[in-house]
Parts: sequence; C-alpha cells; structure tokens
Amino acid sequence: GSSLISRSNQDSTLSLLHPPPLLTKMSAGQIEGAKPSFLSRMGGVVKSNLKPGTGLYSLGFGVAAGLAISGLVYVGRTFSVMFFDTEYYKLQSRKRYFEKQLIFTKEQEETQAAHYLAAMAAEYDPAATRMPFKPLDPKYRF
Repeated sequence: GSSLISRSNQDSTLSLLHPPPLLTKMSAGQIEGAKPSFLSRMGGVVKSNLKPGTGLYSLGFGVAAGLAISGLVYVGRTFSVMFFDTEYYKLQSRKRYFEKQLIFTKEQEETQAAHYLAAMAAEYDPAATRMPFKPLDPKYRF
C-alpha cells in the first residue's frame, strides 16, 4: 500500500516538472511542414556566430575593448590636463617675454628713425633745391 502512495506522489511531482505536451507551446520547427520564420533563422545565425572563437565574436570583443581603452585614455588625459598641465603658464610667460621684446624693438626702430631724420635735417641745404639763378620756393624752407 505504501508503494502506491509514494508512486502517486512521484507522478504528481513529475507532472508539475514536466507538463503534458498538449499544454506546451509548440515552435515552428515542431509543426510539420512549417518553415521557421525569418527572425528565428536570423536569431539562429547570430547566436551561432556569437560563440567564443568565431570572427564576429572576436570583432565585437575587439570593438568593446577598444572603446573601453579609449575611454580610459580620454579620462586620463582630462585628469592630466586638469591637475598637472603647466604648459599654459609656460606659454603665457613666453608671450609676455615676446611682447616685451617687441616693444623694445619698436622703441629702438623709432629711435633710429628719429636719428636718421635728424641726420638728414642736418645735411639739408635749401639752396640746393632751387633752380639755378631763381629764388627759393617757400615750400622748401624749413
């Protein structure tokens, strides 16, 4: 008698774990004469190509690794520029020095131009600008 009770308990647990085939959903492959849908065929192709060792898997892995590495490089460069970049100060100092040199050079050129004009004025002879035996034109006078 006890073997019948235990057997019925086993049957009830088995029926819970494995429902009868009538209650299960049938896929297109189980129906006779039906072709699998386009999406299920493409899903199978993608699934078979995404296993380790396939070209598509390696390509995807390489893309993901490249994106991760480039992201780390971007974060590292941003951190470096934010906290350790002293190039800006060097460039500003060089610009200030260049501006000082430029001002000094301009002043030197102005001084030389003034000396040149003074030397030209010292040599200026208004009588040399008049026509022979004619009076000096007033526009040539100092």
